Amino acid sequence: MVAPCSQNLLFIMQDFDIDGKTRIQKYGFHVFQQYKDELKGLGFYSDWIPYHFGPYSQRLADDLASAIEHGYVRESDSDNINSKYKKYSTTPKGRAEYRKLLAEHEFLGGVYEMIKNLQRKRLMSILMQIYADYPQYTVRSQIKGKMGD
Repeated sequence: MVAPCSQNLLFIMQDFDIDGKTRIQKYGFHVFQQYKDELKGLGFYSDWIPYHFGPYSQRLADDLASAIEHGYVRESDSDNINSKYKKYSTTPKGRAEYRKLLAEHEFLGGVYEMIKNLQRKRLMSILMQIYADYPQYTVRSQIKGKMGD
């Protein structure tokens, strides 16, 4: 059985291949903002702080490393030869755990649709939206000047 904190990572990862840790962080932040009520009592990431590219959760970063170490998530080179990011994917073991979670938590269908839509967007577009909606998380940003503010 996956550790409770890693279940939260699977809420974000689901069956997607995600390019880069920054995307995972921003997806997690979106999940946190949009599904606060549904996530109550599940120990979802609430340690968001302003960091180099907006909101950042150390617990999420730690869970990603642990999920890789325990075989729930695989880190590999991106399929895009122009990408400097690593790709993160759930393994068969991680997908099996996610399927169990999906049966237990009805709201994960909405999370899936939200992340599917985010997957279609460029990272800079996602960051710009977060920066516009949550300026309190931009105070330590290394790219704030590139955001048009």
